[in-house]
Amino acid sequence: MNQKIVFLDIDGTLANHNHVPLSAQRACRTARQNGHLLYICTGRPRVQISRRILKMGFDGVVSSGGAYIETTSPGRAPTLLFHASLEKKILYRLRDYFNARQTPYLLELPGKVCASPYLKSYFDTLYTGMSWSPRIGMERFFIHFFFRHLIQGEIDSQEDVCKVVFMEFNGLTFEAVQQEFGGECELFRNSIPIQNMKGGEISPRGVHKGAALERVIAYHGIPRENAIAIGDSDNDRTMLECAGVGIAMGNADEALKQIADDVTDTSGNAGLAKAFKKYGLV
Repeated sequence: MNQKIVFLDIDGTLANHNHVPLSAQRACRTARQNGHLLYICTGRPRVQISRRILKMGFDGVVSSGGAYIETTSPGRAPTLLFHASLEKKILYRLRDYFNARQTPYLLELPGKVCASPYLKSYFDTLYTGMSWSPRIGMERFFIHFFFRHLIQGEIDSQEDVCKVVFMEFNGLTFEAVQQEFGGECELFRNSIPIQNMKGGEISPRGVHKGAALERVIAYHGIPRENAIAIGDSDNDRTMLECAGVGIAMGNADEALKQIADDVTDTSGNAGLAKAFKKYGLV
């Protein structure tokens, strides 16, 4: 058998708002039964990957955009393959830079996510003066659930920060942050499907999904041409570029589609299952 290894983004690829379509569940299960390896490769921190997704069964997890990698085996505890952290001096500069502009941000650690002092007020501002609707109700429920799992904390008291996520707010743009920190860190755009929220992700230099893919295929001894990566957003770009085959979802950013080897259907229209079938995984 020509074994392949598949790297799957979660949001907008494997799942929609944390719901994995049955077609994607069946495709993943069948691909593993056929002897292929499947890795989650997400921007989410490890602690925010739901048990429901993990219970589907994967051979490993790349989280926080490549900063934390573990492999799994049936009946055994996960094995840590890689863990990168932002340097303290960079974290202090980020703290001062964002706090001076009252910009909300999150600190991602392997076991928790910490919120900056301005995050709650930022969410409150988004909904000021809005009338209730089913969509607004669902968004507010999601934010309430999200905050229950956050810890209010400052950079001073945190170690092992894998990634920082910031929101564009008070006139601060992704481009401005990139100009300030792009020479020291990896920056990727981050769009959140809540009231057109936009921002970015900041990781240690050289740490991204593409580098994670290279680490994982080296660990398993699988050639690059047998690696397939599927994603939908800017932080998936390096993963698609480094894989033997890079596939963009039909709902992906247009810029990602331009660099992808192939484009499948949308996540809501069985795009993942169709890609698995096209490339002989199922």
